[in-house]
Amino acid sequence: MAPALRSPWVWLPPAIGLALLALVLASGANRAAFLALNHAGKALGPLFWLHLTMLGDGAVALALVLPCIRRVPHCFWAALAAAVFAALWTQVTKQFVDMPRPLSVLAPDQFFQAGPAYRRVSFPSGHAAAAFAMAGIWTMGVAGSALRRTLLLLLASLVSLSRIMVGVHWPVDILWGMLGGWLGAWLGLGLSGRWAWPTAGAGGLVAGLVLLGVAASLLVSRHIGIPAVLTTQRLIGLACLLWGGWEMVRMWPWPAGRRRIEEGEVDG
Repeated sequence: MAPALRSPWVWLPPAIGLALLALVLASGANRAAFLALNHAGKALGPLFWLHLTMLGDGAVALALVLPCIRRVPHCFWAALAAAVFAALWTQVTKQFVDMPRPLSVLAPDQFFQAGPAYRRVSFPSGHAAAAFAMAGIWTMGVAGSALRRTLLLLLASLVSLSRIMVGVHWPVDILWGMLGGWLGAWLGLGLSGRWAWPTAGAGGLVAGLVLLGVAASLLVSRHIGIPAVLTTQRLIGLACLLWGGWEMVRMWPWPAGRRRIEEGEVDG
């Protein structure tokens, strides 16, 4: 079943996102808010925001899902479902709303811009959708302290804000992306809770191998287009590759461990 809507950890983040989106649209403050945030972000320096924006990349987010394949299989499947929904939410919206990027509207000397010089299809932010999809899975799907959940939401918010700080998205882009990611997490958890799919089987093996490929691609890919984060990207890819591979080896029902899995002694 989907997480209970009565919990503030479920409804409060999207409610805040909707309220902010309505406020920005009603006040016409989209451009002013972008410039104010973009200028304020300079205090932390470009490397800080460039590394945060890397965490919202789809391949990086998927690779980070892999290590949970054995320990929290319901979150593993929920994250994959949320990723599909968030991608559809983003790409379908982009087909209908071709909003120009800041670089097409503002003079280059008016704001800070780093990374690929995108000019079209700004709305919505795929990075914000990915960040809040992953944060939503862990906030709504795993019991934990209020501090841990707050930190997860703060991290997702900073990853989303990084898209403004590097000059490639407007505030409305990240708010709409955030809503799609959170809805995807809620739906993903609902699906995984309803069917309780195991990961110690053929489906889990195929999904795990796909994510191993995604993690391995981070070791060589330059698709993010930001040279300053390549080392960190490759370290994340290597860590997910080794950790995720180890979890898959431990999860797989080798002959000696099948009985233990059947008796419920091994996760998955």
